[in-house]
Amino acid sequence: MSDGDAPVGSNLGQLIKQLDAIEFRTDRDLYNYARILRAIGFELYMRIGMDADMVTAILSQYKGKWWTFGAQSKIRAKLVGGHLRAGSTAAKVLGLSGVKMYASFVKHFIRPEQEAEAEARKGKGKGRPGFSIGDKPSGSAGRPSEEGRAA
Repeated sequence: MSDGDAPVGSNLGQLIKQLDAIEFRTDRDLYNYARILRAIGFELYMRIGMDADMVTAILSQYKGKWWTFGAQSKIRAKLVGGHLRAGSTAAKVLGLSGVKMYASFVKHFIRPEQEAEAEARKGKGKGRPGFSIGDKPSGSAGRPSEEGRAA
């Protein structure tokens, strides 16, 4: 396993410390940032989603005053838990934003470099001159009007 493929911690505090320690110097740093951000988003999504279910279940069992019926507390519990559910969706979007950031980096920076290198490699096999200035024909030695003259 290389340095970038080290296992990502499952503890949220450790993940945030890992994210904070990254300095953007290479493309590998961007990859690690995206990977850790995805793990943080997934962890938050799961935790907040489970907490939303737990809050909904606890509040739906609430028995208030005599005028509060069981169906009302279940409806109210879903409304309260819905806010946490929306927060878990936001955490999911956070994790996806890291993945999309790295995919965009690959599209706009890495692929054009790779395509330019491939084009340069294609051109090296042809019989093009290695060095030329201006529109000088390849067989001449000097200015175009001096073709045949010896120096």
